[in-house]
Amino acid sequence: MCFKSTFKSLNKRPLFFCVFLWLFAFFLRAELVIIDQIAASVNDEIITRSDMDKAIRFYPYFRKKGESDRTFYLNVLQDLINHKMVYLEYGEEVTLKEEDYTEEETAIIKNIGSYEQLMALLQQYDMQWRDFREFIKEKVVYEKVLKQKFQLQIAIDFQEIEAFYNEQYLPQQVSLQLKPKTLIEMAPLIEAKLRKDRTEERLAGWLKEITALCKIENKLLPVTNGF
Repeated sequence: MCFKSTFKSLNKRPLFFCVFLWLFAFFLRAELVIIDQIAASVNDEIITRSDMDKAIRFYPYFRKKGESDRTFYLNVLQDLINHKMVYLEYGEEVTLKEEDYTEEETAIIKNIGSYEQLMALLQQYDMQWRDFREFIKEKVVYEKVLKQKFQLQIAIDFQEIEAFYNEQYLPQQVSLQLKPKTLIEMAPLIEAKLRKDRTEERLAGWLKEITALCKIENKLLPVTNGF
């Protein structure tokens, strides 16, 4: 009886009251969008501006000299897109262990300064430790998959090292008017560089394959101002 009477009274509310409720809900929703805008989505899984802000604060990002704000933020967002792509593709296949989290957490603590500073930062974001672990989970999976896929060292032939030394290192030293080091002295550095370049090439191709399987929308790319 009480429910029926309440329902009838609501039906008798004037039109302006209903309009008021609708406007209130609309502006409340608009305010929420302003507070935390969607930056991108991967297979309808969203990445927000606050996710980007947390990543910048947590992870050791370093801006290149002369890099604009917009380019920096787009690079951060691309990393988060990559993390989410790999997580959605391989997350169910990867079994995370405590040491997987610990490795990432240690790097983050080292980047921030101390465990106490990390906890203070989490408090700023109103995050508990479980929220923090949930946030870094995609990056933890990403790093583990990378290790599994690229754990075999890439072999570099000495002929490649010698070719690089003669074709790139020596001409560079001459152009800079610097005395070149010997091939034996430079061999370890050249080998490390070639291995790094080869790994990055494989990684880029692998991410390109995953990207083709995903539906990605980067909402920051069309923006011409704002950063």
